Amino acid sequence: METHDPLPQEAYTAAEFVDCLRRLKEQTGLTYRQLEFNAEQSGDVLARSTAADMLRRDSLPRPEVVLAFVRACGRGESAAVWLGARNRLATAAAASAPLGAEPSGRLPLPPDGRRGGRGGGRRTLAVAVGAVLMLAAVGAWALLPEGGSEPDSPARGAGPTASLAVPATASPGTGPAPAAGLSRIRPASAPQLCVTDGHDRLGRYRSEVAVQRECAGATPPETSLVPVGRTGSFYIQWRHPVHGDGCLTALGSGHVVEGLLEPWPWESCSADRTSQHFLFEPLGRSGAEGYRIRVVHNGLCLGVADVDAEAGAEAGAEIAQQRCTEAAGQRFLVDAVG
Repeated sequence: METHDPLPQEAYTAAEFVDCLRRLKEQTGLTYRQLEFNAEQSGDVLARSTAADMLRRDSLPRPEVVLAFVRACGRGESAAVWLGARNRLATAAAASAPLGAEPSGRLPLPPDGRRGGRGGGRRTLAVAVGAVLMLAAVGAWALLPEGGSEPDSPARGAGPTASLAVPATASPGTGPAPAAGLSRIRPASAPQLCVTDGHDRLGRYRSEVAVQRECAGATPPETSLVPVGRTGSFYIQWRHPVHGDGCLTALGSGHVVEGLLEPWPWESCSADRTSQHFLFEPLGRSGAEGYRIRVVHNGLCLGVADVDAEAGAEAGAEIAQQRCTEAAGQRFLVDAVG
């Protein structure tokens, strides 16, 4: 699995946002002295002591420092994404703080006040996941915009993203979820194909993304469904003899192939990162009619890109996040293997 750029738009706390900045610096391999020099060349002011102090703290940095730092790291093209994520957290913190309190740069904690996840800085999302599951049971998903920021946009063929993802007219059945373990996921619109790894057909991204290919050549990677605790959702795990273990991650706004799915290294897969959690809704009493697969993070459904076009059934078509409809391309068959 190739190293991916940090995604500040997925940060839920100031600490997570700063952790993204740390990882950005690690990726560039630049020293604080080099960052200071690069900032000066761009017309920004970024003292090395300021940058070092920012990365030592878990508080939200000032917007001008974020911009100078991101540009000094050579990511000027994504500076607006970083600033938008920073301002979203600042807005949320100001809205949740008591009158007269200093904003903390953190979204509200769950009732037990704990944070989970890697490095102790990741907010536990059990309450949020529970709310999502409750809404799924009654057939509606409320997608709340984060601090007024733009909602995640789907990739080519993914259809429009709305503030309310309306499910198909026919409600999901009452059948069981698929069994955990080694599995094969096939688009019902092209059952001879399997969901596996491939590349963006436009050549915009070098890393692997989820596509449909002939089942005979779709392994490796091996696909497994791994339960996410007791939430009822699953990781879609890929095991590759070269790249190792990874989990499919729904890519959000700001990514060059936003709306597609990328395998992230297993150590980056978290019970708190709901863009990696998927709900399998049976469309019949036994699941034999297939499943609708939803991303827990945003309630969107997985579907085959361009499935209504002539190229939709071809091997190599991407699996994308789409607004939920009754389209055949959003129905998947899930078979246990072995």
